[in-house]
Amino acid sequence: MEELKNPFLFWSVLIIANLLMYVVNMVISFWWSQTKHLKSLKVTGLDVKTSVITLVINIIIAIPGYYLFSINKIMFTNHYFVRDLLLLIIAFDFAMYGLHYLSHIMWPLNIIHKNHHAHKYFNEFSLYVMHPMEAVFFGTLLTLFTYLFFFNMYSFLVFIFFNYLYGVIAHLNIRSPKQPMVFGNSTFHAEHHEKSNCNYGFYTVIWDKLFKTNS
Repeated sequence: MEELKNPFLFWSVLIIANLLMYVVNMVISFWWSQTKHLKSLKVTGLDVKTSVITLVINIIIAIPGYYLFSINKIMFTNHYFVRDLLLLIIAFDFAMYGLHYLSHIMWPLNIIHKNHHAHKYFNEFSLYVMHPMEAVFFGTLLTLFTYLFFFNMYSFLVFIFFNYLYGVIAHLNIRSPKQPMVFGNSTFHAEHHEKSNCNYGFYTVIWDKLFKTNS
């Protein structure tokens, strides 16, 4: 992975990957709502504008991480793929649960987070509709994790894809009759958008059950 220290290669891959994820999210969301005949939230110009801003921030926020990577302050290993992937999922899920909870009860985080809750149900842009500072927080937390700990490179890349895929699924207009046992689903997250006082977990329902914040 030393090749990624080449700035042209790194930024080309990053920009193309982010653009693809943005477009694929829209396609999946639109296709799902159409084929399942589900009601979708009307797309507004503000949705498009906000989502594009989030997309741009997702790219720009990688600058500090790339700099630290280029001077070997962020380093990756080739060992312990499964262990590191599980650590990333569990640790990030806990950290994001805490930040998400605080975003509902603490000023000014609650002011920042309310942008995302403008969508009580979802459209093709809902995943990317958020205050710019939320995108900055997420990117900064990701950089901090990789700065503090040496993860397997492939674990990290799989985790990024897992995080993206989970975000796409969580923002589909679908209701499952089954309550999640461990991993959250779209019903779990949709109830959070509707009620705003429960279901703060990102990937799992573990922390919500442990701290009695599940619906």
